[in-house]
Amino acid sequence: MRRVPLPRRLRLFFATGVAAMLALAATGTASAIQPGGITDEARLMNELFWIVTIAGLAVFVLVGAALVYAMIRYRRQGDELPPQFHGGAKIEAAMVGVPVVIVIALFTISMITLVQIDDKAEDDALTIEVTGFQFSWQFAYNMDDLGTNTDAAAEGTIAIIGTPQNDPVLVMPVDEPVEFLLKSNDVIHSFYVKDFLYKLDLIPGRENSFTVTARETGDFSAQCAELCGTNHALMRFVVRVVERDEFDAWVAEEAARQLGTGTRVSASGQ
Repeated sequence: MRRVPLPRRLRLFFATGVAAMLALAATGTASAIQPGGITDEARLMNELFWIVTIAGLAVFVLVGAALVYAMIRYRRQGDELPPQFHGGAKIEAAMVGVPVVIVIALFTISMITLVQIDDKAEDDALTIEVTGFQFSWQFAYNMDDLGTNTDAAAEGTIAIIGTPQNDPVLVMPVDEPVEFLLKSNDVIHSFYVKDFLYKLDLIPGRENSFTVTARETGDFSAQCAELCGTNHALMRFVVRVVERDEFDAWVAEEAARQLGTGTRVSASGQ
């Protein structure tokens, strides 16, 4: 029985539709596993993620549709050899020029985002010193470096120290830049907060740092993301983002408990 070939436009439409369905499936999967983030920096990274993803999907759809169309349109019809030709200046120029333009554009956008993310904190920003050790965390706050409402005459340091059985809580204010100084006392650890979309190693003998500005309050789970020993899986902590007044009250409470009731705290602390 003789087969009736589909019209050319219908074949092209079918090929494009299949590629588009695959692209939509990939986009849905990426959307499900990619959190939006709670910080300015995370949202910049999320935007970059979607720019790269959409660009990749567009290339995938175009190339996939072209391949499927070529396989259908130019499939073997018989034993007769089709017309032969050599070279194609326009096609070759497009195959070289388009990828180069795409790579340059993505590189430029990525570098701009990287510079924005790695922007250093102002001198008056809150600084939290994070120390990783087998198998928990210490979060230290210097009383004269608490960001907004800091009392320059305050002295001392409060520290939250966790254990593998008790996850420590890192408290930080919302809508303010917070600088994290990371160091390790033993082996390499990794400071990972999923909702920051950020992970940075803690390396013995070296201090790493990064800055974020959280825009949402709440408790967010975090963990060590570097295999650091037998109890690595227990090296978890919680990031608690609160309003500034609540943060000041927490600092005052911890200062009274750790340093004594006469300790000077931030300007609005009790």
